[in-house]
Amino acid sequence: MKKYILSLVVLIAGLSNVSATHNRAGEITYRWISGYTYEVTATTYTNTYATTADRCEVTIYFGDGDSAVAPRINGPFPGTLCPSTADGAMITPNTKLNVYKTSHTYHGPNLYVITMEDPNRNAGICNIPNSVNTSFFLRTELNINPFLSPNSSPVLLNEPIDLACVGECFEHNPGAYDADGDSLYYRLSTSYAGGSPIPGWTFPPNMGPASIDHQTGDLVWCTPTVICQYNVAIVIEEWKLLLTTHTRYYAGSVLRDMQIDVATCLNTPPGITSLPDTCIVAGSPLTFNVTATDAEANVVTLSASGGPFLLTPGASFPTVSGVSSVTGTFSWTPNCAEVQLLPYLVTFRSEDNNPTVSLVNFESVFITVVAPAPTGLTATPSGSSIIVNWSPPACAGTGGANPLKGYYIYRKESCDPWVHSLCETGVPSYTGYTLVGTVNASTNTFTDTNGGLGLLHGVDYSYIVVAYYSDGSQSYASGNVCAQLVRDVPIITNVSVLSTSAASGSIWTHWVKPLGVSPNLDTVANPGPYEYRLLQATGQTGPLSFGLVATYTYPAYWQLTDTGFVSTGLNTQDNAFTYRVDFYSNGIFKGSTHTASSVFLSSSPSDNKVTLTWNELVPWINNEYFIYKEVPSGSSTFVLIDSTSLQTYVDTGLVNGATYCYKVQSRGQYSDPALPRPLYNTSQVKCESPIDQVPPCQPAFTVNPDCGLMQDVLSWTNPNTYCSDDAVRYIIYFARTTEEELVPLTTITDMNTTSYTHLDNYEGVPSIAGCYAVTAVDSFGNESPIVNKICVDNCPVYELPNVFTPNGDNVNDLFTALPYRYVKDVDIKIYDRWGLLMFETTDPDVRWDGTSKDSKKQCSDGTYFYLCTVNEIRVEGIKPRVLKGFIQLINTKTAPNH
Repeated sequence: MKKYILSLVVLIAGLSNVSATHNRAGEITYRWISGYTYEVTATTYTNTYATTADRCEVTIYFGDGDSAVAPRINGPFPGTLCPSTADGAMITPNTKLNVYKTSHTYHGPNLYVITMEDPNRNAGICNIPNSVNTSFFLRTELNINPFLSPNSSPVLLNEPIDLACVGECFEHNPGAYDADGDSLYYRLSTSYAGGSPIPGWTFPPNMGPASIDHQTGDLVWCTPTVICQYNVAIVIEEWKLLLTTHTRYYAGSVLRDMQIDVATCLNTPPGITSLPDTCIVAGSPLTFNVTATDAEANVVTLSASGGPFLLTPGASFPTVSGVSSVTGTFSWTPNCAEVQLLPYLVTFRSEDNNPTVSLVNFESVFITVVAPAPTGLTATPSGSSIIVNWSPPACAGTGGANPLKGYYIYRKESCDPWVHSLCETGVPSYTGYTLVGTVNASTNTFTDTNGGLGLLHGVDYSYIVVAYYSDGSQSYASGNVCAQLVRDVPIITNVSVLSTSAASGSIWTHWVKPLGVSPNLDTVANPGPYEYRLLQATGQTGPLSFGLVATYTYPAYWQLTDTGFVSTGLNTQDNAFTYRVDFYSNGIFKGSTHTASSVFLSSSPSDNKVTLTWNELVPWINNEYFIYKEVPSGSSTFVLIDSTSLQTYVDTGLVNGATYCYKVQSRGQYSDPALPRPLYNTSQVKCESPIDQVPPCQPAFTVNPDCGLMQDVLSWTNPNTYCSDDAVRYIIYFARTTEEELVPLTTITDMNTTSYTHLDNYEGVPSIAGCYAVTAVDSFGNESPIVNKICVDNCPVYELPNVFTPNGDNVNDLFTALPYRYVKDVDIKIYDRWGLLMFETTDPDVRWDGTSKDSKKQCSDGTYFYLCTVNEIRVEGIKPRVLKGFIQLINTKTAPNH
């Protein structure tokens, strides 16, 4: 990991327009002592410029209702300022480091929030309203979990006293180190006061939750724009591994609240040469040089911090200084106790001594300590198994924080040595090795039975062993060791189809004899006569029923030969066949070859092409397949057209309806070079006629609804211009609602027609609501799938007047709806001022003549109330909309104007 940090370690006097700072930064950490007892440490960084604020002791609240006064323990003791405690330590001319410690015993498991509060923050913090009356509050979470190992919080090794520069990216990393090797997760948080997030707190401009790297803890702020002060908080969550699992659980968190002063900068920071992340095997020395340079030829001081320096024995990097350029040497020889899954972080810090502004730069490197590999591998064949043995690695202890848990055994079917790279542990899948076994730490042997199926004769097996530890870390891979089963049984080499027929097909099977030289077949212990029994089964997989098809007997070993046999009268057209050879010595069964099947070819027709697929189950490895096609058709002459390493092939450019015949020949070999190679085996002949079964794509289309004309206009693109070559017609689909199924509306046979206008009505009412789809159909009747449908909706209008004059002058004599559209019907009720129902109807025109529904007499002048449910025709179906209003009924012929 690399990071470039620009920081200032002294405050610039030019910040005089900003009030003096007391609490700049701080955090609370804890260390497990025993049982439920923890040592709690509060660390604060305070400004001493233009302020007398100082704390000889602070109160720490443990989150269980208890608290304690923690004295300051760092700096001169007894102090001048604090006679009963220490005075703290100045780490820059204006910054004091204060360390307060106490201890506490909890009653039992729980999640506890440890806090400390110190009033107040300084005035003028730009992202905290009324900061001068806002306290400085720290919080840390401790999760005592009886299922997890005892936990200590991470400690923060990098001091948070960096000054940001206007126009330059600011970076800070807390340098968290966790002695337990737990996983750390970093996130940004609001600052706190009084136990809660500060109301009105905001991120500084150009900073947000994504400004921190959750894995490395790098806070990158690009870029500060204003000379000001800001407070932000970094939360470092700790996730502890549950032993014997690969799952981590929350163990606690530390919140670092820090203040960032933004100033103008003229000096440039001293650079540090880039350092790559690295790995080192436990017990071996790691040494490398680190160089810092300064462009202004200032004196440069180079130092380092990180977890390895806290170990015993730990790493070393003596602080060095020099003009313009300086080089230091990092040295570390980690031991087995330092082996862990997560890397150690080491941070190098360069600082110049510019008389106006002293700048710093950081460069960090991750160092992973890897366990050494198991050694002394051996592999010994035993029947159809191989026994693998090894010696434990140097880090084989089963005690401590990260004990050895066991070994992983990997296998590959070829004698293939593999050497890991510097930071490559375990055995990656790209090597071709697969995990075949796991044993515990007390076992240094493994018998490979291939899961009870037995290993294959004629195959070179290569083995690698890896040690794994309780935290999930793995050692380097061991060197490989190779072995193969002894050849005390025949080995099958060929199952090849000679002729294809539903009733008279034939297959040639071949095998090689067992070797009669120790350690293979012992002819003294296994005397003749010797016998081969060839067995055959129909099919490749599932329960196979083998039957005897041939027997060969030899009185003496020297008469044994490599043997072949042709099986006839088979249905090779529709079936694959599987063979096995059993071997007998003096009538006693000694063993069998592994089963081997014929190559079975299948075909699938499509538009102007045929897709071929094939499979076989054989004990050797096929690495290439040759595809033959009958040319010309019906000639029984097959011509090689291509080859592939896959088990599928597509023959294109064919004529639909014509017949094409194919066969496939495999080429493979056993990994044992003493066996015959290459091995050629042929499939049956498979004939197929391509046919267009591929539909055109669905045409891209749009729907333009027009409420005024009450019509929908569909437009689309001819698929023959971009995704098809034989589309012959379109089908327009329609559904009135989103819930209804699309049904064909019309068919268009002119492919040059790419639009259609639809006028619909719902029970006699015009409507443009509905869903549409357009498909294309090709000359073979293949219709494009409906991938996209477009739904449009009506735009209903329905309004009622507020006055009418039923006085018989034929002017405005009826209370009737204003012009409306897309309304199925209504349910309107009209009431007088006493709530009596005067009129009701479902007719959307209404047409009330002003008479009472009961008395049939003309209603008196006055105000009437109506309640109207309008049933609108929508694409989701009929949707009711409620209208309420008042009607002024006027019978007088000399009605006033309205």
